[in-house]
Amino acid sequence: MLLLLGLFALFGDGSSAQCGVRQIKTRHLLTNGYETQVGDYPWHTAIFQLRPKPIYVCGGTLITAKVIVTSAHCVTMPGQSKARKPEERALAQVIPHETFSLNDIQDDIALLVTKDTVRFDDYVQPACLPSRGPQLAVSVIGTVVGWGYTEGKRVANVLRAATAPIVSHRQCRESNAAAFGGILNDNMFCAGWRNGTSPCNGDSGGGLFVRGASGSWTLLGIVAFSASGAQDENFCSTSDYTVFVDVAKYMVWLRRKLMRRDPGTRVCGPQSELPKRYIVQNGRNVTFLEAWRLCQGVGHRLATITNAEDSRLIAEAIKASSNSKGPWWVGGTDLGNEGMFVWISTNQPVGYGTGYFDYSAGQPDNAGGRENCLEIGRWGGVGWNDVPCDWNQRYICEHVG
Repeated sequence: MLLLLGLFALFGDGSSAQCGVRQIKTRHLLTNGYETQVGDYPWHTAIFQLRPKPIYVCGGTLITAKVIVTSAHCVTMPGQSKARKPEERALAQVIPHETFSLNDIQDDIALLVTKDTVRFDDYVQPACLPSRGPQLAVSVIGTVVGWGYTEGKRVANVLRAATAPIVSHRQCRESNAAAFGGILNDNMFCAGWRNGTSPCNGDSGGGLFVRGASGSWTLLGIVAFSASGAQDENFCSTSDYTVFVDVAKYMVWLRRKLMRRDPGTRVCGPQSELPKRYIVQNGRNVTFLEAWRLCQGVGHRLATITNAEDSRLIAEAIKASSNSKGPWWVGGTDLGNEGMFVWISTNQPVGYGTGYFDYSAGQPDNAGGRENCLEIGRWGGVGWNDVPCDWNQRYICEHVG
């Protein structure tokens, strides 16, 4: 009963691909950024019910040359937790999670396995999968794509994209206790703006993706459900958050299923982070933004610190420099979004992906209401501290590669 369309994917020899990388590099500028360009998200797929007539059902994400991940409620019998029978010749198997329950929407994840191998090209590529690591950082902004209903309650005929910041479970529950209070668990997360821009009916099964520093896109979440609309209970509420399956929490299940059916299956993961080298600049005292531009001017970037190994490397660079007494600028700032620090060089939230923070005791404190940039080494060591961005001090660049 299911027909899978991988953006008009053809079948072939399954030539290798680097996951999460767009092959089409040119851009079209579109007002509001809703419609995507062909090739922008070459891992997004559409799932159709064939009988009694072809009807678009859900989205999905290509993760290997033969496997798509989607929501279990998209591929089970109506009102049941039993998998539909794959009658389309292109599909070999439908695998919903064993403990998926339609009643409480738990473990809402499934795999679709094609009979033949998908041929990767400019318009068909797999997405990266996350590592099984720490919890997602609140305030990370992901991108959701889909052919779901538009604001006019019509199915979009062009693939659309929208950004969605991840919010805490507490914030999500308090926003609508009736919809989310009794269902939300640690295998899910909420995201959205609550401003009319959100996934809607038909977007289920599609992914929420983030782009890493290496440029590859990683699947973080699968659209699961949202609250019902106040005016139409059969239609989504665009003023509420959307709930996603947290893919990282299911990586053990995913790998077990993939290895069981094909021990040679290769699961795509994000490109390994390139090695860093820190360069301590002790010759000039400059503002934060001047430090950022000076690093860029020599082909470097203002320092980012994303894990304990980075802290060790930056401490060694400081010790080997001409003046080991701080402070120095590093690349963290919450300018324009108080309390939400990002690394200005990568546009990734501080702590994203690793959960690593190294603030000094009592920091950040935004003393005086104007401390929006990060420094290290004010009190010795490499602990972080927020200070005014227009202070003049030394800085640390990094070279990646």
